[in-house]
Amino acid sequence: MRSMDPPAKKKQTQPASGSTPTTSTSTSSPTTTTTTAAAATTTATTAPRPVLKQTTLDLGVASSTVRVECETCGMHYIPSSDLDHSLHRRYHDQNSAYASGVEFGKSFVRANASRWVYEASRFEEGYVVVVDRKSSAGSKKHAERVLEIANLDLGAVDIDDDVLWSKVEAKQGGEEADRFKFFLHMKGSRCVGLALAERIWEAHGITSDPSKLIPKRPSSLSCSLSLTKETYPVLVGISRIWTSRSSRRKGIALDLLDCVVNNYFYGMEMARTQVAFSQPTESGCALMKTFYGDNDWRIYTGSC
Repeated sequence: MRSMDPPAKKKQTQPASGSTPTTSTSTSSPTTTTTTAAAATTTATTAPRPVLKQTTLDLGVASSTVRVECETCGMHYIPSSDLDHSLHRRYHDQNSAYASGVEFGKSFVRANASRWVYEASRFEEGYVVVVDRKSSAGSKKHAERVLEIANLDLGAVDIDDDVLWSKVEAKQGGEEADRFKFFLHMKGSRCVGLALAERIWEAHGITSDPSKLIPKRPSSLSCSLSLTKETYPVLVGISRIWTSRSSRRKGIALDLLDCVVNNYFYGMEMARTQVAFSQPTESGCALMKTFYGDNDWRIYTGSC
């Protein structure tokens, strides 16, 4: 039988006499540990840092009152206001369709041929038609449609039909008169401008210097005016004045005002100081400057 001998043991070297005994120990090299630590350090150093973003707190104070202008339709509105947002959406959707005016159709032109009161002097192929309480139901509907678009554009409130086609009586008594008249600036069968004139009896002057009220770049925001306490006698107020976007800066608004002065009362031409404006926009202030000059501005309050 073969025997299985145990493995030979390593011989231990006996220390020499008088020398310090030593133990033979197998010590691992630190190279591997050092390399691993260096790699970890390199990885930590070269790892991409997260992109930090500046955050802001919206407390619902400043942003809730910020008015912006839509770059597409030009309307000024407050995005955080549900009412403003709704009005802007309505106007924005309509703007592309009505940028060049509101089409009435040839039937309107034929039906109102006798109500042409003014041939525009500043706008090519333009004329003005008057629509009032005594006009046909169809003509009134066309006028109401333009007024709705103008109100959205100007940020003005709607006027109830019962008020729009009502009569009004002077404070001192006397004969009743139609409260409103529409002056519609037409080009062919398309309405490109509107002046809504209102029968009134008194208005305020202003204490401000008109030359300081006209900004270089007018917006649709209200123009700040300081009114006199005393009132002056007037005959007509301009409640709304509007032109379609593609027809602005062509003299349409001035044509409409000339028409009001010359044709509001049959056979009577008013002085410009007998015409007043409701609280105007900055663009309206620029128009008033052209209409009145530097003096005798008239502003009336209490309009719809």
